[in-house]
Amino acid sequence: MKYPINLFGYTVECEINIEGEKFEVDIPEEGQRALKQYLVRVLPKYGRESSSGSSLQSLVELAIDAEKTLDGKMVEPKLKLPYEFQPEIKEKLIEAASLQDISATQLLIRIIENKYQEVIG
Repeated sequence: MKYPINLFGYTVECEINIEGEKFEVDIPEEGQRALKQYLVRVLPKYGRESSSGSSLQSLVELAIDAEKTLDGKMVEPKLKLPYEFQPEIKEKLIEAASLQDISATQLLIRIIENKYQEVIG
């Protein structure tokens, strides 16, 4: 069954498989890439240096270490966009973001990251 999970302040769609007493969480490749990009962007805010060349495993280890030192959970940095949208576009962006339970800025960042991966990857 598909289910969104929050890892280190980032919500990613995953597939949950339960077979008997065995519980597995599978994150599709595109979700793993997005999580990796998120961690590269967010970890420096928590004093953990990373680069896009780091493995997903090392980034997750750094994120776990960062969260152990926090009182709460990691969060995605809030950005003020340096430009304005047409009101109808802004409404659509806000509506789409609320359906995914994220901010409009986070949704916009994800859209840009996905398009970047599509063009570059």
